[in-house]
Amino acid sequence: MLRSLILLFVTLLAVPATAQEVYRFGDDAYMAGDNVTLTGEAVDDAFIAGNTVVLSASVNGSAHAGGRSVSISGPVGKSLYAAGLNVNMSGGVGDDAHLIGDTVLVNNDVGGDLRAAAQRIEINGAVGDSALVAAENILLTGAIAGDASFSVDNLSFGDNARIEGTLYLYAEDPNDIDIPDSVVPQDRISRHDIDDFDASADPEGGATLDRSRPGIVAWLVGTITSILILTAIATLISALAPSFLLALRLRTLETPARALWMGFLTISALAGSLFLFALTGFGILLIPVSIVLAVLLGIAGYVIGTYILGVGLLGATNRPLPETLSERAIAALVGAVAITVLAMIPFIGWIATLAIALAGAGALVIRWFAPGFYTEVR
Repeated sequence: MLRSLILLFVTLLAVPATAQEVYRFGDDAYMAGDNVTLTGEAVDDAFIAGNTVVLSASVNGSAHAGGRSVSISGPVGKSLYAAGLNVNMSGGVGDDAHLIGDTVLVNNDVGGDLRAAAQRIEINGAVGDSALVAAENILLTGAIAGDASFSVDNLSFGDNARIEGTLYLYAEDPNDIDIPDSVVPQDRISRHDIDDFDASADPEGGATLDRSRPGIVAWLVGTITSILILTAIATLISALAPSFLLALRLRTLETPARALWMGFLTISALAGSLFLFALTGFGILLIPVSIVLAVLLGIAGYVIGTYILGVGLLGATNRPLPETLSERAIAALVGAVAITVLAMIPFIGWIATLAIALAGAGALVIRWFAPGFYTEVR
């Protein structure tokens, strides 16, 4: 769940490009921009990122969409992956649906499993298999053919709501939530404390945390998930601001030591300002701002450094600079794998990873503010 929220948070922070970029390779569609709309003939797979995203064309394969407002009105033949502030799925999904947002509306049928994380979610369509949902407020008006695992504070139902399998309910006080027998009989309800909820579990058969699961399996799943999330974030940013990332890469390679030093200096200044603000009394109000800025700069530097590392490794194999969205995605994946493996090296791995993140943050600061030292003022 934490990784999903981080992915959503960084997605919402990404500054969209002003122009819509469209790239088609085979039967797949790749699009990025401010207001992005995919219409017309059906495509195989769709990869879309922007501020406002509308997918009304038919997708025979899988659809991937990210933005502040995401609307899926066309049918998706296989799986749907969507993240945004507001996600509205009004087109049917043939297989599984994976949805993340503040408000998520499922207004059509999902043929397979439903996985969703939100502040508020409405499930108004039918779910063909199981549902694993984590949200503060859940409204179920449709039917779920399999098991349902709900981590929730407030749960309500429509007249036609129905759960054919077992309801695994996770809440602060699960016994305080009333479930009508018309939705699911009491003998098919399993109530658990909210701390036992496992968002990475298989929706079928509940989502209760298995504390006996082998550590190597959990580590492997977590590592692969982290790589994919980092790849997705870096790809999204490279799609929205390709020229900006290219400039950062050139700046970093021109003066790597300066970028490293500037990243270290800026993050240290933001962190060190906490004590100065505290001394001024009223400046205590600015302490949260300083913390948030330091964290955001560190995250941005880590993502930028990962992408630059991936481009550099591909360049070492005589590959040209990435120009298309698919090439940028490959560079992001190579960088994510490389920095993950690098972090595993004992003793020096974390130092190298930190250096890459600081260099990325420094390149960003240099690009935005162009600071200089020993500059003569006339």
